[in-house]
Parts: sequence; C-alpha cells; structure tokens
Amino acid sequence: MDQHRMKKTLISLVRGLANILDSVLSWQENKDNSSATKTKFLDLAPTDKADQAGVYSEAIRFATNNAKVSNIALTGPYGSGKSSIIQSFLKSYRRPALHISLAAFVPEVNSDGGKVSRQEIERSILQQMLYGADANKLPLSRFKRIQSPGVWSILKSLYITLGILALWYVFSQRKDIISGTFFTPFALSNGFNFGIGAFAAIFLWLTLHHFYVASFGLSLKSVSLKDVEIRPAHDDQTSILNRHLDEILYFFQSTDYDLVIIEDLDRFNDSEIFVTLREINSLVNENAGVKTNHQVSLRLAR
Repeated sequence: MDQHRMKKTLISLVRGLANILDSVLSWQENKDNSSATKTKFLDLAPTDKADQAGVYSEAIRFATNNAKVSNIALTGPYGSGKSSIIQSFLKSYRRPALHISLAAFVPEVNSDGGKVSRQEIERSILQQMLYGADANKLPLSRFKRIQSPGVWSILKSLYITLGILALWYVFSQRKDIISGTFFTPFALSNGFNFGIGAFAAIFLWLTLHHFYVASFGLSLKSVSLKDVEIRPAHDDQTSILNRHLDEILYFFQSTDYDLVIIEDLDRFNDSEIFVTLREINSLVNENAGVKTNHQVSLRLAR
C-alpha cells in the first residue's frame, strides 16, 4: 500500500516537473519569436521617442505653463511626425490630458466629393469628451451611459429595499405616529421605532433629492399640438458645441483635465470651428467653477 502511494507521488512530481519545463520552453520560444518579429516588422503608429533632444517638448511645455497662452497650434505637412511629437510630450507631461482624434473622418474627406459637415465634427468632439470620462464623475450629465453593475449597485439595491420596507412599516404605524404612542417611551428600549423612523425619513428625503437633481438633466425637445409644433429657440443653432456649452463647462468642473488635444482638425477646411473652440476655451478658463488653474486647447494640424 505504501509502495503504491509512493509511486503515485513520484508520478505526480514528474508530471509537475514536466509541466514546469514545458512552460519554460514555451516562454523561451515566445520570447525568441517576439525578438525575431521585432527585427522583421515595424509599425507606422506614432512613437513616443520622436523628440530625443527634447526641443519640441520644451517649447510645448513652455506654452502650457504660460498663463497668457490658451491655444497652441502644431502645424506641418502630412507625415511630418506631429503625432509622434505629441506622444513624446505626453510621456513626460504629468497633468491629466484629454486626447481627441478626428482621424475617423479623414477617409471621408479625402474621398472624391466627400465632405463632413461641421455638426458631425463638433458632435464627434463632444462625444469623445463626455464619453471618455468616468460616468460616476458626471452624474448630472444629460448624456447617460450604461454602467456595469458592481458591488455598489448591490448595496444600492439593498438600501432601496430596506428603505421601502421602512416606509411601509412607518406607514402601517401611522395611527400610533399621529397619536404619539409610536415614540413612547422616549428611551433606549424603544430604539427600534426611533431607528426605523429616522431611516425612513432619511430615505424619503434622499429619494426626493435624487429626483430633484435628476430633473436638471431633463430638457424639452418639442411640443406638438396637432398641426402646431413648438421647439426651443436654440434648436436651430448650427453649433452643437455652443448648444451644449453647459455640458462642456460641467465636464471641466467635474474632471481634472488640464490639457485638451484635438488632432486632424485642419483637414476639414472649416475656420469657423477654430473660432468656436477658442471661444469655448476662453469661457472654460474664465469659469470660476473649474478646478484646474489652466486649461489649454492644443490644436494639432496636419
């Protein structure tokens, strides 16, 4: 019996050793293949090692630290390495930066007869800005996002359940509450009724407060009365960024972004969008509710 156990133990040890050796050999093969692949192929994506001397990064850093400068334009022909310069600069930039790319529209612009409207460009900028941040940091935003349920969602549902039960219990004891016997005697022995009453009151107040705050995100789109339709005055504005200026200000008030980078903006040959971005950037910098001291809109042109 002992020999059988020893045999099984030896077999298990040999198998474990074989698995370890196999893992080591696989790791070595993958490492060799990776090294060989690196020598064969080279990606054309922007690199963060384009500014070895640090001249460009020093110039951009000087502009970002200058309180008088709020708009920076990095220009150059297509393929000159502007994106790599930006990546190299961001590698050493310690403050939060928001990176917005309009490269998805470039093929449409380069195609024959292809043209992207100003509203589509501004919509893409607004979406990348608002949807790039954590939804928990923008609870009052009108742009709602799907959030994955987690531990907090379970605790929240448990809290709602207990709150509803507490309200139901207090409602069922309304006669005693009106007569005053519900809180009698005013002693520790009656702590259950005091605790349930306080919890129900707090739950009711927080619920009303939640709906009150959520009402800030509601907006009237249109009212239709048979052949008559009433729309808001701002519905005809051409600039989506101006229409949602309150969302943009709220975004920077709730986040810590200090630098905004917008790539491929000049390819659309629309100078008005530059004017709009400069106006919005000035409003963000001058807004008293923005936490950061200096917002910069960096326009990357190609």
